[in-house]
Amino acid sequence: MRIKKVQPSLSSDYKLMIVDDDEGLIDSISTFLVRSGYDICGFSNPLEALETLEKEKYDLLILDYFMSPIKGDDFVSRLREFDRDLYVILLTGYKDLAPPFATIKAFDIQAYCEKSHRLDQLLLLIESGIKSISQMRRITKYRDGLDNILTALPAIYQLEPLADIIDAILAQIQILTASSDAFILIDGINGEERAIYKGIGTFDTPPAKIDAFDPAFLEAIGRAKASRTALWTDDGIILPIISINGLLEGVIYIDEEKEDDKKYLLEVFASQVAALIQNAYLHEKLALAHSNLKSGYVETIEALRLAVDARDVYTRGHSDRVSMYAQLIGRKIGMRDEDVEDLRTGALFHDIGKIGISDEVLLKNTSLTDEEFAEIKKHPAKGVLILSAMSAFEKIKHIVGSHHERIDGHGYPVGLAGDEIPLGARIICVADAYDAMTSDRQYRQKLLQSVAVDQLKKGRGTQFDGNIVDCFISVIEEAPDEVDAILNSK
Repeated sequence: MRIKKVQPSLSSDYKLMIVDDDEGLIDSISTFLVRSGYDICGFSNPLEALETLEKEKYDLLILDYFMSPIKGDDFVSRLREFDRDLYVILLTGYKDLAPPFATIKAFDIQAYCEKSHRLDQLLLLIESGIKSISQMRRITKYRDGLDNILTALPAIYQLEPLADIIDAILAQIQILTASSDAFILIDGINGEERAIYKGIGTFDTPPAKIDAFDPAFLEAIGRAKASRTALWTDDGIILPIISINGLLEGVIYIDEEKEDDKKYLLEVFASQVAALIQNAYLHEKLALAHSNLKSGYVETIEALRLAVDARDVYTRGHSDRVSMYAQLIGRKIGMRDEDVEDLRTGALFHDIGKIGISDEVLLKNTSLTDEEFAEIKKHPAKGVLILSAMSAFEKIKHIVGSHHERIDGHGYPVGLAGDEIPLGARIICVADAYDAMTSDRQYRQKLLQSVAVDQLKKGRGTQFDGNIVDCFISVIEEAPDEVDAILNSK
C-alpha cells in the first residue's frame, strides 16, 4: 500500500523517497527527516514505488534491501532502466546478508547504511547525498548554460548588421536567465563617439525615459566597468562588456535575482558578447572598405573591358551582346538568379585578357601565323590572372578562363572536355560564337542568322555543348524580337 505523503518543507528543494516493507520504519524515518526540512514520500510496496518513480522526478531514494515481492538489487536494476541519476542509499538490517560490493557498484548505488534506532548516520549520508546532488545540479546548469552559449554564438556571428546581432544577444539572454527585462549599452567602439542602446521588456524605451537610470545606478555601472567584474544591484546584475584590447566598452543589465552560481555563467557570456560585437563592428568597417575597393576595381576592369572593345570597330559591343545572349540561355535552362548574375559578369569580362594582346595581332585582317594564334590563345589565362587580383571575381574567373574550351577536349588553354568545363563557360562559348558569326569582322561579312544557327548545330557535341545549343535555338525561336534587339545593338 502507499503510505500517506508527509507534507513537504517549503524550504526544501529536494524530493526524497523511502521504500521499505516496514511501515513503522517509514513513519519514524519520515518524521525525523521532515523535522530536518526534507520533503519525503514513503512506499511499503516496491512495485508501486517503481511506478511512481517512472512518472515523477525524485532526487534521493532510501531503499530497503530485503523486501517483498522484489529485493533491493532487483529494484535498482529496474530503476536504472529509466533513471540513471537518482541518488540511492541502501538500507539493510542484516549485515551478513548485505549485497556484495560488485552489486552496489554495478547499479550505481551511492551509499550503504545499516538499519539502527539511531538515525544520525542515515542523516549524515542524506546530507552528503544532497551536497552531491547540489553539485551535480550546478554542473548540469553550467553545462546546459554553456551549451546554450556555444550553440547560439555561431549563429549570432552569422548575422549582420550590428543591430541584428544586438537583438540576437538580447534574445539569448532571455533563454539563459528567463528574464524579460534587460538592456545592452555600448558607449565606446574603437575610440569612436558612437553609442548603441537596445532594451527589452521595461527597458524597451530610450534611456532618458527609464527611472532606473538614476545617479546611484549610473555609479554602479561605472564601478562594474572599472572593476571589469559583474556587479549585483538591488534589482539585477550589471555585466561589463569590455574587449581584451579595451577598444570596446559597455554593459549588459539584466533584472535577475541574485544567484552567485549564475554570475559566473553570465560573465562567460558577456566576455563572448564583447568579442562578438567588436568583431561585428570591424566586419562592418571591413565590408565597407571591401565594397569601396571592389567598386573601384570593378570600375577599373570595366574600363579595361571597354578599352578592349573600343580597339576594334568590328568587335565594339561584343561583350555586352554575349552577356545578354548568355543571360537568355541561363534563364531558359532554369539557373538561379545569383548564377545568372555570375554568368552576366563572366560574359562581360570574357575577353578581358585581350588587353595584353598587341594591336598587330588583335587587329590583323589576314590569316594569323601559328605564333600569332598562340598569342591570341593566351587571353583566357591572362583574363584569369587579371580577375584573380580581386576575390570578388573568384566565382567568374574560371568561366572566363574556360570559354574557349571545347566539349571534345580540343579547345584551349587547358583542353578540358565535357562536364569538366564550367557550365557558365559552355554557355558563353555558344553565345560568343553566335555573336562572332552574326557580326562583321575585318576578314569577312557577318553571316545570316540562319547560317549561324546551322553552324551551331554542326558544332553540337564537338565544339559546343549540345544541350546549350538546343536551348539557345529554342530561345531564338521563342523570343525572336528579343534576340533581334540584341543582334541589332551593334
